[in-house]
Amino acid sequence: MATPTPIATLGRDAKTAEAVRELLLPDFDVVHTCLDTATAETELPLVCSGQLEAAAQSGLGSNAKLPAGERRVPSVIYLGGGVSDEDTAKLTAVVGEKAPGVRFIRVTRDEVLATGATGPVPEVIAKIFREKFASL
Repeated sequence: MATPTPIATLGRDAKTAEAVRELLLPDFDVVHTCLDTATAETELPLVCSGQLEAAAQSGLGSNAKLPAGERRVPSVIYLGGGVSDEDTAKLTAVVGEKAPGVRFIRVTRDEVLATGATGPVPEVIAKIFREKFASL
């Protein structure tokens, strides 16, 4: 079995983030989860550039349960539907300064609602993420 691709996420809801994380296995390993933009602006540039000493403030993601020497560096950042265009631009810039090779995938509310979902349905979010990842 191939090693799962390590990703970091920014989403507003811990329950949805955890449900999506489970649905992305075994192909993707959500190693770091942020639940607000301010924290993401601090944590994501560090973790994406290999500075893995500090665990996620949220306590979510597989890195949170591992010693620093065993933590993985994300190569992709997934942004949830609650992340604005402005915040997406800010995060892309601050992460790009420290880790220019990291790719971003954003799943917007409109994309989720276009499937007929009436809210943040984890199965729909995971499906859209996988489709976008396949086209990177």
